[in-house]
Amino acid sequence: MVAPVLSGTLLISQIFGVVTPVFAIVALGFLWAKWKQPFDTETLTNLVVKVATPCLVFTTLTRLNVQLEDIGQMILSACLALAMSALLGAIILKLSSLPYHTYLASLMHPNTGNIGLPLAFVAFGDEGLALGVAYFIAISISQYTIGYGLTAGTISVRRLLRQPLLYAVFISISTLAFGLPVPQWIAKTTELVSGLVIPGLLLVLGYSLSQLKITDLRLALYIAISRLLIGVVVGFTVLIVLDLQGPAAGVVFLMCMMPIAVFNFVFAKHFNRSPEKVAGIIVTSTLLVFLFLPFFVWVAIHLAEGRPVPGFTF
Repeated sequence: MVAPVLSGTLLISQIFGVVTPVFAIVALGFLWAKWKQPFDTETLTNLVVKVATPCLVFTTLTRLNVQLEDIGQMILSACLALAMSALLGAIILKLSSLPYHTYLASLMHPNTGNIGLPLAFVAFGDEGLALGVAYFIAISISQYTIGYGLTAGTISVRRLLRQPLLYAVFISISTLAFGLPVPQWIAKTTELVSGLVIPGLLLVLGYSLSQLKITDLRLALYIAISRLLIGVVVGFTVLIVLDLQGPAAGVVFLMCMMPIAVFNFVFAKHFNRSPEKVAGIIVTSTLLVFLFLPFFVWVAIHLAEGRPVPGFTF
C-alpha cells in the first residue's frame, strides 16, 4: 500500500506545484491594485502583446526545434476548438435570446495567454510551452479578427495585418521550414524579451480582475458555466477526433478549460457592448476556473501520461 500512497502524494505535490506559482503572481497583481500602487496596465499590456509575445513565439519555436508537424497539429486543434465553441456558443445564445455581438466572442475565446501559457510551461516544461504557444497563436489571431469583428459587427483584415504576432509566426515558420540559422545575438535578445510574457500576463490579469466588477451575477454565472461546459465538451472531442497523445493532449485540454479572455472586455468597452456585464462574466469565469484548476491540472497530467481519467472513457 506504500507505493500508491506515495504516488498519490507526489501527484498532489505536482499539481500544487503547477497551480501555486500562477495563483501567487495573479494575487500579487490583484493586491498591487488594492494597495493603490502605480501600475500602467495599458503600457505593460501593449509591451507584452506587441513586443514580448512575438519574441516568445520566435524564440520558443526556433530555440526548441519544434517540428512543423507539431505546430500544425496544435493550430489544427485550436481551429477545431474555435469552430466547435462558436457553434455551441451560438446555440446557447440563441436558446437564451442573448445577443451574439456581446457574448459569442467570450464563449469562443478562452484566456490561453494570461493563464494558459503559464500553466502549459509550469505543467509540462519547455515542450509544453512550445505546444502552448502554437495553440495560442491560432486563438490570438482569431481573437483579434473574428472576436473583434463579432463585437464590432464587421471583420477588419487591416487590423490583422497590424498585429506583430502574425509576422513573428511567418518568420518563425520560415526559419524552421528552410532550416535557417538564427544569429546568436538575435536568439539571446528575443529570449530575454520573451521572459516578460508569463509574469507580465499574470500580473496584468490580477490587476485587471481587481478593476472589473460583477453587475449581474445571474447572467455572469450562466455565461461562465456555459463557457466551462463548452470547454469540457470541446476539449475531450478535440482529443478524440485528432487522437492527441502525450503533452499535446494535456496542453490542449488545459487550453480548452481556460476562462473567458480579458480582451473581450476591452472590445466590449470600445464598442459599447454591455461592457459592465462582460466584465462580470470575465471575473466570474476566472474565479470558477481557479476553483477547479487543481482538478483540471490533474486531468491534464493523466492525459499527458497516457493514464485513464476516472469517469472518462476514450
